[in-house]
Amino acid sequence: MHKTTRIVAWCGALLFAGASVAQAQMLPWGDKGYATFSFGLQAGSQTFTETSTPVIYGENASITVPHSVGGGGLVDFSGGMRVWKNLAVGLGYSRTSSSETPTLAAQIPNPLIFNSPRSASGSTGELEHKETAIHLQLLWMVPITNEFEVAAIFGPVFYNITQDFVGNVGIAEGAPPFGTVTITSVERLTQSKRATGFEAGVDATYRLTPRYGAGAFMRFSGASADMETAGGGTVTVSAGNFEIGVGARVRF
Repeated sequence: MHKTTRIVAWCGALLFAGASVAQAQMLPWGDKGYATFSFGLQAGSQTFTETSTPVIYGENASITVPHSVGGGGLVDFSGGMRVWKNLAVGLGYSRTSSSETPTLAAQIPNPLIFNSPRSASGSTGELEHKETAIHLQLLWMVPITNEFEVAAIFGPVFYNITQDFVGNVGIAEGAPPFGTVTITSVERLTQSKRATGFEAGVDATYRLTPRYGAGAFMRFSGASADMETAGGGTVTVSAGNFEIGVGARVRF
């Protein structure tokens, strides 16, 4: 609910900014279409906890993994055609990824004594979070001068979210009477899920020539999906956030 509220607020603010620009200056747009290519960053972070209860020595163990996924680098490109006055319809693609190395906490049953678990912890190794997105865009282009123009962009976003979780863990027993246990290996389990969200943003371009220019964008988008863990439970994993980028712009 909190993330949805933030999305609505950011979308409203960005659309208001784009509308204000459009009202301030409404020049005709003479190009047939556009293409963009940008590098940028996705801000924000998310946390969620993964739990599983595998059976070891005839009892349920408990394994807890606290995930903390941060922002990451972003690659983004798009293109579209003008369909009416300053309105264009476009399609975009973006990709971002980040990694984490959480420490799992485990309660491992004793092989000799029932209901006497031992505590253990260990690194999961590097776990990755990836997002690819298809952006269906409506773009309203506002030329401010012959060289400078601003576009308000909004539309649905179709995400594919890929997240690494923890699968089976390997253990090594200490000396009898087995009062200690050590985590020796951690299996990585990769899951993917699709989710649909919404984006709103602005893109500014400065034309270096009539056809080619440099530009920057900022936007907010977001979605979330419930993903299955190895233990049979689910966690909610988010995609998108506030994003900025710079790169090349082409008009044709």
